[in-house]
Amino acid sequence: MRRSLNILTAAGVSVAALTATSALHARDTQARDARAVERALREWYDASERHDSVAWVRAMLPTFFIFEDTTRLDANTLTRLLFGSAPTGIDRATLHDFATQVRGDVAWTSFQNDEVYTPTGAPPLPVRRYLETVVFRRVGGAWRMERYHATRINRPAPGP
Repeated sequence: MRRSLNILTAAGVSVAALTATSALHARDTQARDARAVERALREWYDASERHDSVAWVRAMLPTFFIFEDTTRLDANTLTRLLFGSAPTGIDRATLHDFATQVRGDVAWTSFQNDEVYTPTGAPPLPVRRYLETVVFRRVGGAWRMERYHATRINRPAPGP
């Protein structure tokens, strides 16, 4: 009887250790995936700043669209707008305060984006602040954007 109890106790300790190890591994994997999602987003903004349309487009799924305040833009329209205006200046984004969640091959993150536009040959304009949320899907091992929502905050009061 005592031997049976020892075996049961050892089995219970082993199961508890495996469960704890699995939970730690899952948290590590989620944290690593969350950092990868945030890095993919930063790389997308970096591609925009470098005017690298290939890297920019690669980050978006074919079904991608963005709500920029109240306007819905698909990937093609957004890309044409961005790269059509590239000669006029550079928009530099500072992303911070991420709240990222990963569930398997789907992830979402909400964050603040402080953007400064510098027209070609002119000083930078005042910072524009946005609250943004992006939904990602992992496809072929890469995190790609599916949906995006950006809302400007601290907007100047409307005129008469």
